[in-house]
Amino acid sequence: MSRPSHDHEPPAGSVGRSGGSGWSSPQRLDESIADEEQLIAGVEARVEEERAKLARFKELFEHRHALYEEQAWLRRERFQVEQQALALERRAERERRRLERRVVSADGSRRGRPVRIDVDDEAWAALKREAVRRRLWLVWWVGDLIRIEVEALEAGEVSGRPSTRRRRSPGEVESRPRQRFLRIDVSDDDWGALRAAALDLGIAVGRYVGELAETAAYEAGWRAGGGPR
Repeated sequence: MSRPSHDHEPPAGSVGRSGGSGWSSPQRLDESIADEEQLIAGVEARVEEERAKLARFKELFEHRHALYEEQAWLRRERFQVEQQALALERRAERERRRLERRVVSADGSRRGRPVRIDVDDEAWAALKREAVRRRLWLVWWVGDLIRIEVEALEAGEVSGRPSTRRRRSPGEVESRPRQRFLRIDVSDDDWGALRAAALDLGIAVGRYVGELAETAAYEAGWRAGGGPR
């Protein structure tokens, strides 16, 4: 038996193509171009999407970095402001203490009850000198004089005005009281008791305190009309 001849079989790759001419057909070429364009469009869309995401990531990263920088700057600023405020508070406290030290004198401090005292000028000067010598503030010393006087009155140990209790030196004259101001450290109870005693004696409480001060000055050497002894 003889085999049929294959001289007229189509070449490989020509199957399914019209006329066996490959891309020679304009229709097939157009389809291939359309396929490529569609593929490229898809790739371009994905690349553009990735590009946008990367740009957004960079934008967010840079913004976060900027926020960290600003946060660090704000912390440094807050620390500096707190240090400045603390320094101002310390300066104000030092100034307050300095002013208190200036106010504090031989007459005492700003603490205590404000009192008007009718006392002889020379007796007052002698009392202040004695306070300096004893290293006492008048604010406390005069307060002690009042406290001791009230205790003596309540115990019945003294009576009458303080000026009538001390012995007069030869040539001594009546004191010449002048009103002055002083803050004294005295309790409400003692001050009330002294006011009541002054009322009973018919004198102002300021003069009562002045006579107590003159008594203390007398013990320190002051004599009315003659200055310190």
